[in-house]
Amino acid sequence: MKSVLYAPTVGSLMYVMVVTRPDISHAVGVVSRFMHNPDRSHRNAIKHVFRYLARTNDHDILFGPNPTSGVVGYTDSDFADCVDSRKSTTGYCFKFGNGAISWKLKLQDCTSTSTTEAEYVAASNATKEALWLGRLAHTFRQVDSNSALVVYNDSQGVVALSKNPVHHNASKHIDVRYHFVRDCVISGKIGLEKISTTDNVADGMTKCLSVDRFRSLRHQMGATKNRSG
Repeated sequence: MKSVLYAPTVGSLMYVMVVTRPDISHAVGVVSRFMHNPDRSHRNAIKHVFRYLARTNDHDILFGPNPTSGVVGYTDSDFADCVDSRKSTTGYCFKFGNGAISWKLKLQDCTSTSTTEAEYVAASNATKEALWLGRLAHTFRQVDSNSALVVYNDSQGVVALSKNPVHHNASKHIDVRYHFVRDCVISGKIGLEKISTTDNVADGMTKCLSVDRFRSLRHQMGATKNRSG
């Protein structure tokens, strides 16, 4: 497939993913890595994504009444999943009223040397989005200005690292800029909490999953079939 045709096609999928379909984030993230030299397998992968969108074109992000939940974030990473650069993938998803309102998937800028470091970098990136969403929600009087926006992560090591200002030997190599999440946790601006992998909404954005698991996470994102019609 000519790259001149491949790139606009992937760009169209990126637009769909960014606007309304967080459930295709992982697939779009993978095919977008081969812009310069795509082959038939990459073209076939794009066809699969289009077939999936055609079968689920009646799925919308529905926001149900659940005012007690507020804005809640989920973050995850896939360690060294890029076979070329061995960089890890960051994924996060924020929900409000049972529906996803902000999500992102990208390769990390640095090469992480452990699963904990990859998860920590992902949590740091999600923290920046959490602070912005928290201020936005406060502007619309959806949250108390004194309450911390909770971000969930399925790594116990990341939660412990963010709450402990002591530099451990296993983490002292982590870039200083990624300790931004620790400052926000200690100051009470956000709350980083442990959650099981089963309930981590961002898990489906960073890796391939079984069909049943994928459908379950898609439902947790709020992307469900619209039955109003």
